[in-house]
Amino acid sequence: MDAEQLWNLIHQRDYEFEIHTVTKNHQKPLWFAVRPAEEVLLIKPATFQKPSVSLSKERKIGLKEFERVHAFYDRWQDGEKGVRSKASNASKNTAYIFALIARFEEKVEG
Repeated sequence: MDAEQLWNLIHQRDYEFEIHTVTKNHQKPLWFAVRPAEEVLLIKPATFQKPSVSLSKERKIGLKEFERVHAFYDRWQDGEKGVRSKASNASKNTAYIFALIARFEEKVEG
């Protein structure tokens, strides 16, 4: 699924929901809340699930940023070395975007 289709699928939810980060290094995943709003996704610490991410303020992810990070996701999933670092250089929200991609692509394919 391309980035814009996935973005639209996420935005079909008109309520806040909680998901966790995805890791490849056996670290415990951290939970965060996502709320689709107008032209962005709002990210904040989880209210119900623990352990939660620690953020000093709400983060906003726009479509362009989502598309930039989405371009790295399959390569990261395939274990390509250095890709996570490149994705992180493209966005400070890579962990959240990767988690969203993992969650919503799984729902479509599964």
